[in-house]
Amino acid sequence: IGSGGEAMEQMMKEGIIGAVFDYALGEISDELFAGLRASGPERLTVAGQLGIPQVICPGGTEHLGLLVPPNEVPEQYRSHKYTFHTPIILAPRLKGDEMVRVAKEITSRLSHTKDRAFFIMPTKGVSRYSAEGMELEESESDEAFFNEIRSSLPANFELIERPTHAEDPAFVKEAVDLLVSLIEDG
Repeated sequence: IGSGGEAMEQMMKEGIIGAVFDYALGEISDELFAGLRASGPERLTVAGQLGIPQVICPGGTEHLGLLVPPNEVPEQYRSHKYTFHTPIILAPRLKGDEMVRVAKEITSRLSHTKDRAFFIMPTKGVSRYSAEGMELEESESDEAFFNEIRSSLPANFELIERPTHAEDPAFVKEAVDLLVSLIEDG
C-alpha cells in the first residue's frame, strides 16, 4: 500500500512483475482524501497500459488511514464512523458520496486497460473493518460504491460479485485462480 503500490507499478514497467492481483485500492481513497496510503496519479494504470494480466479487488477502499495525535479524531471526521488501526492511525469510514468519488476514480484509471481483466467485488465488506458486524459496516455507502463500479467499469473488465468480505479465504482463492486463468490464456 502507498509506496508499495508505486513500487509495484515501477516493477511492472521494468518487467519484474508480469501479472497482478491488485488488492490494495485503499491507496486511491487515501490519495483523494489525503491519507497515509496515498499513491501517485499513475497508480492502477500501468498494468492496463502494458497489457499485463490483472485481477482487481477494491480492498480497503471504504476507509482512510490518517496519522493523528493518540486517540484523537479530527473535527472533519467526527460525523463519520471510525476505528483506530493503532492509537495514532485513525481509519474513518467514507460516506456514500465519498465512496462514489473513489469508484469513479478507480474506473477512470482502469480505462487505460487494453485487454480482458477481472474486477472481483466482495459485496459484504471490502476490508475486515466493514465486514458484517464490524465497526465500519455500512451497507448504504457500500451499495453507492458498488453501483458506481457496476455502471462505469470499462467493458473489457468482467465484473464478478461475491456475497462475502474481501478477506474471506475462498474469495482470495477465487481471485488468485482468476489471475492464473488469465496467465494461462495469455
